[in-house]
Amino acid sequence: MPQRTDYVQVHQSVADLVSRPHAHGLVAAYFDPDRGFAGAMFDGLDPNGLLADNPADRFTVDDIAATSLLDVRFGPTAVRALLGSQDIAMALKAVPERLPLWKADEPELQVASRLWLLVRDIGGVGRTRASKLLARKRPQFLPIVDSVIAEALQLHVDLWAPLAQALKDEHLRHAIDDLRPERVNQKISTLRLLDVLVWMSCSRSRAAVGVQIELGASPTRDLPRRSGTVRPLPSSRVGADSTEDDRASDKG
Repeated sequence: MPQRTDYVQVHQSVADLVSRPHAHGLVAAYFDPDRGFAGAMFDGLDPNGLLADNPADRFTVDDIAATSLLDVRFGPTAVRALLGSQDIAMALKAVPERLPLWKADEPELQVASRLWLLVRDIGGVGRTRASKLLARKRPQFLPIVDSVIAEALQLHVDLWAPLAQALKDEHLRHAIDDLRPERVNQKISTLRLLDVLVWMSCSRSRAAVGVQIELGASPTRDLPRRSGTVRPLPSSRVGADSTEDDRASDKG
């Protein structure tokens, strides 16, 4: 029988990560454009206007390109469905645009679930790809859930409700929002800041581990060394040696 998520454990996991001494530095590194991470481009909020075509009522080529910055890919069948399906467009339009996850009631969650199921029904689109794509469209409402996030927060079968319950804690939300670097657009959502924090804290990718080591945080793994120094970090969202299992464990 699938394991149910412990709501209390999710809250404790989030609170623990937020309170760690290197939390600010990890989030700041992710949004530093010189570091090679996706930063605000994923949200369409890059200062230079990159990948900014992000309308509320339809999927665009920029949405697909932005999601690819998080190391997932969409095949031709998925691209055709996302850009051309009227059912998916109507389901997306029905999902509240500015509703925070922690304020959503059951009918609103059901509306979001219909969109989720339609996207998941596309061939080659699994949990990770779907969550990243929908997080781009509804950043306040729908969280990214990949292997790193699920393991770190101990999310199992139920994904949205445990996070919603944890984020009803106003003090916890403020603590997450306080991690926002000064240069980062205020439109970057609480959910997105939490995603960045969890991934930068818990990912085993070379890029994230390099920052963990640099800041003096406990790294999630040792990096191979050459001549006594850490190898240079690659310029990608998760690091060139990251795998689908790191950021897309269920193959999308």
